[in-house]
Amino acid sequence: MSATDIKVTGEFLPDPNMCRFEVNRTLLDDWTVDFKEPADSQGSPLADALFAVQGITRIKVSGNAITLTKDVPTPWPELAKDILPAIKQPLLAPAPPISDAALEAVQEGPESDMADLITQLLEVHINPALAAHGGYVKLQKIEDRDVYIEMGGGCQGCAASKMTMKHGVENAIRDVCPNVREVIDVTDHAAGDNPYYR
Repeated sequence: MSATDIKVTGEFLPDPNMCRFEVNRTLLDDWTVDFKEPADSQGSPLADALFAVQGITRIKVSGNAITLTKDVPTPWPELAKDILPAIKQPLLAPAPPISDAALEAVQEGPESDMADLITQLLEVHINPALAAHGGYVKLQKIEDRDVYIEMGGGCQGCAASKMTMKHGVENAIRDVCPNVREVIDVTDHAAGDNPYYR
């Protein structure tokens, strides 16, 4: 395989300091590795090469996608001149782009850490916003990377609850815990104070 065989496409994201790059090959199966600083690399050639690009501060790798965060005003198209070789070169080497040590650190992360992160997210960010509508969300349990969430108050039975869960709560949970497999709403919406269907 040569560098010309590796195709990389970029996609701008709503946050101008973030950009998603997709590669025409799978980088990781079933896991997401979030490199928040160079020390998280643990010898991962792909992360080391991308952190060497000036301004790159965070790297998230999942499936065939790499989401990068920058802290410089340089436009993404200009940064891409350095980013593309930094992606391609590690993929041409015999060693895996993500080190076993980095992957094991993610896979061995205790569920208690995940629960603490999600609980803090709900208490600090999600529930204060929902309180304006008389609602709240709480974590029921975590089983094998599946997160069970229950909505209450004004959110229980609310017509907008599915949208809130899918695009608000679920996205926020996946941002703090990228390796969550499923976010499952266990709310009995039919029993809510404002059920959509009577």
